[in-house]
Amino acid sequence: MKNYNVIVFFLALVLQSTGLQAAGKKDKRPNILFIEVDDLNHEYLSCFGSTVIQTPHVDKLAESGVRFQNAVCQGMMCGPSRNSLMTGLYPHNLGFYNNGEMSALPKDVWTFPQGLQQAGYYTAWIGKCHIRPYKKGMSKTQAMQAQMGFDFAQVTEGRVVLTRKAKKGQDVEKDWYLSYLKEKGWLDQFVNEYPEISTLAEEAYLDGFFTKNAEEFLDNYKAKEPFFLWLNYSVPHGPYDVAQAYHKPFKKENMPGTTVTDYEAPQGLVKKTKVNTNEHYQKKEQAGHCAAVSFMDKQVGKVVEALKKNGQLENTIIVFFSDQGVMLGDHQRNHKGTLYRQITNPALIVSYPQKFKTNKVIDAPVELIDLIQTTLEVAQAPESALNRCKTSHSLVPALKGKVESVREVAFGEIDGYVMATDGHYRLIQGADASLLFDEVNDPKNLHNIAGEQPEVVTRLSKSIKAWLKQTGPVMPKKSL
Repeated sequence: MKNYNVIVFFLALVLQSTGLQAAGKKDKRPNILFIEVDDLNHEYLSCFGSTVIQTPHVDKLAESGVRFQNAVCQGMMCGPSRNSLMTGLYPHNLGFYNNGEMSALPKDVWTFPQGLQQAGYYTAWIGKCHIRPYKKGMSKTQAMQAQMGFDFAQVTEGRVVLTRKAKKGQDVEKDWYLSYLKEKGWLDQFVNEYPEISTLAEEAYLDGFFTKNAEEFLDNYKAKEPFFLWLNYSVPHGPYDVAQAYHKPFKKENMPGTTVTDYEAPQGLVKKTKVNTNEHYQKKEQAGHCAAVSFMDKQVGKVVEALKKNGQLENTIIVFFSDQGVMLGDHQRNHKGTLYRQITNPALIVSYPQKFKTNKVIDAPVELIDLIQTTLEVAQAPESALNRCKTSHSLVPALKGKVESVREVAFGEIDGYVMATDGHYRLIQGADASLLFDEVNDPKNLHNIAGEQPEVVTRLSKSIKAWLKQTGPVMPKKSL
């Protein structure tokens, strides 16, 4: 009996030790791929309800993942949105509300890729870059590595800036994309055709070039540690100069045309937009956007196929989103820099069917900033990184179906105006504005119901005040 008890005792110790080891062992951590696009109006994705365009590759991500119906970007232009996501700081924390403001982030600013590096991830950036690193005598590529937390960086600008640089002969040899075009003998073609339809080969067109380099990165990545790749496209940002083949399916007469509001918007809120009541012009813009979105969708498919080909797809979280949207005849206006749904909804989709829900739509509000805590959590980052960003809420519980909501209200802002949405109602508030929309019944924000729902206005107004107090101070526009 004594021998039997001894055997049982030692078996128990072995089992206990094995259990402790299993409990202490980290799960295999996934790769993380951000696919960020530029100026995408979410209404031009078929998974968000478009009837004028089919986007099968983005739709496939939505089918294999979670689509956030009421996601909100924090900045309403490329620079403010992207730098906010990079740092976890709201535009009012940085004094960065519009492109052209804030020449550099503070040199000691924390960024979430640094947290991923702490977690042992290999971090990479490929594509268009609106990030403002503190260069300190370095090139932007070097600063992205030294300051922003990237082990690998292939950096250039959007087509508008690149064309301007090339025409002036400015930094052509130093720019990643322009030097490629010059080496291939295609630089003059790029400059002379812009902004008309490009005849460059698809892999030589700026965004096809990004795809080609992303494919090469994935083909050559053999390291044991997981990677974080932030792939940044310039499409569907105008001008809509993708190859003619992408324009052919989209006829102006099939486009939705303009929408008209039943209220007059405060001038300060819409000063960045342009009024245009010409239906022919607006339908042409909409058809062009469709062409650029169709091209973008194909690039997404090629990157996903590269993951599949290399056996990395099953262990990669794919996060698709835009920096912000754009108005395409909505309210008879064009451009961005305002707080209507067409601008603030970044078309956020997260796909990881091995661990997260599939073909699920979440109506609760979330913010792009929430991607910070989400990625750090799935990366099993150290506590020192997890505790850095107080503005971010992990989406993991919602992605796994454990909760429907991680925050009650989401916020976006520009130039003293703040938007707050609870997923049902949207309040836009400023010194001369108090606009309320029923997002469920009026997703295009055409009918101001502030006078009909004063209690909702009061509730969301209180949430704005609390948010500004909690996340302040509110900084003026600045250039560091």
